[in-house]
Parts: sequence; C-alpha cells; structure tokens
Amino acid sequence: MVDLNFDEALLDEMPVFYFINYINLIHDNFLKDNFNDIAPRDFTYLSNIYYHEDLSQRELADLLFVSESNVAQIIKRLEKNGYVKRDVVKDNSGKKILSLTDKGESAFNSLLNLIVEFESKLFKDYSAEDKDKFREMIHDYCERAAEY
Repeated sequence: MVDLNFDEALLDEMPVFYFINYINLIHDNFLKDNFNDIAPRDFTYLSNIYYHEDLSQRELADLLFVSESNVAQIIKRLEKNGYVKRDVVKDNSGKKILSLTDKGESAFNSLLNLIVEFESKLFKDYSAEDKDKFREMIHDYCERAAEY
C-alpha cells in the first residue's frame, strides 16, 4: 500500500486538486476491481444518463466537458454492450436522446451500491454533519470550478 502521509507543512501547501485526483485514482481502481466490462469513467456517463431525462449526446458532452465525438465513441461502446440506447427525436432526426436499457439500469444500480459502500467506509469516522458539510463544500467547489 502506498503511504500518502505527508509532512504537516506540506499539507498546507498542497492544492485540493491533488487530493481530489488521488481520490479519483483510488476510486477508479476500486471500480476496475469490481467490474470487468465497465470502465471507471463509464459510471459518469451512466449516472448522467440516469439522472438527466431526455439527455442528448450534445448535452452529455457539455455536462462532461468533452467533445461530442468523444461521447459518441463511448456511447457507441455502451450501446454495443447493451447498457445504453439512443432514440431519434421525431421532430429532429439529427438529435438522439440517450437512455439506459434494463441492463444499463441494473449495472448503474450495482455500481451505485458499490460506490455508496466505498464511500461509507471513507466516512465511517465522521459524523453525519461532517459528511453533509463535506458534500455541500465539494458540490460548491465543483460548481465554482465549472465556471472556469
């Protein structure tokens, strides 16, 4: 196991993004260990499709700060694996609405349960108030970062 303990003086100098990146890397490894045919970044795609009704590929690209061609490539793979379907909008044949298939919803729920379990271990020594405050702060931090 890697020792992530740093000298107290260094902790004060390190940007928050350093820690966020480490959390993301650890989280990705956790997902890789628990799911064979779903890449760690796929959870972000599946969750946005799940939580945003009538989401188009373009809107998903905007939400994830990636190109529409990047979204199309990942959605094509998720569609091929039976997790996502694309439905053409009747009035606009160029626009495709994304939704999860039954298999996609099942995979999303399994992933979500694993992530909740993972998170509960991370928060086990914190009060509910601390957890709520952290969630509020990280959400605010995320919104401010998105402004840039």
